[in-house]
Amino acid sequence: MFKYSIITLTLLGLSGCTFAPGMQMAAPSSEAKQEAAQFTITPSFVAITPQLIRDMPETNIDKYYYVAPQDVLSITVWDHPEFTSVGSNAASDMSNTLASSANVGLNPPNAPSGFLINADGAIYFPLLGYVDVNNKTADQIRSQMIALLAKYIRNPIVDVRISAYRSQRIYIMGEVIKTGLLNLTDIPMNLTDALNLAGGINQDTANPEQIYVIRGNMQKPTIYWLKAGSADALIMGEKFHLENNDIVFVSTADVARWNRAINQIMPTIQTVFYTQSSIQQAH
Repeated sequence: MFKYSIITLTLLGLSGCTFAPGMQMAAPSSEAKQEAAQFTITPSFVAITPQLIRDMPETNIDKYYYVAPQDVLSITVWDHPEFTSVGSNAASDMSNTLASSANVGLNPPNAPSGFLINADGAIYFPLLGYVDVNNKTADQIRSQMIALLAKYIRNPIVDVRISAYRSQRIYIMGEVIKTGLLNLTDIPMNLTDALNLAGGINQDTANPEQIYVIRGNMQKPTIYWLKAGSADALIMGEKFHLENNDIVFVSTADVARWNRAINQIMPTIQTVFYTQSSIQQAH
């Protein structure tokens, strides 16, 4: 158990040096430093095994994507082009910095046209004003828009699609070819998918026996461990589906050098804690 705790702290420490390329992180404020100084981590450590995969019910894999702030919707009202989304959105009070932050690292920059869901979970639609769409599927929003437009249009025909997935993401860190962010879409992503999209692990520096998925809140995360040194393990990776805000971390081959890693723990926790606080405030 002591070894597991050290591994946990080690990967958290090493992750501070391997965040998405191009990302600039401001120095923590004095308040954040004081909070981080009192911050304790009590993780639970779980090995990814065939038994674990069997115990994870398929029903946990949601087949539907529920939209949230930062996502972009494409809405078409047939025979009424004046309502078609063209990229201008009166609800675009979310800053450009926040909207583009989801495209750092592994995701190419894009500027999709459509209706941006604002921080309150609403879009601004012509004639209707602000419409709450938060935590709804595209089909649910379609039914909602038909009901609302029926007051003004006879038998409206509406098509709703998600033109940009921005609200849910995972982080790829450590010894992979490309670190950064991956946006989750309506297609469930598994651990093997994420590693492949990151270009695979670095064969020269990575330890395939120590691939981790960090999940949960900062104080009590669950850390899943995959020993991917064999083809059987990669098959388990295909069955392990990722969730919003998961951190995938591939450790270095010399992770056993505990002293060096431990020296990195406290400043790294302070930085991660400050970053998570900033994201929550932005939402």
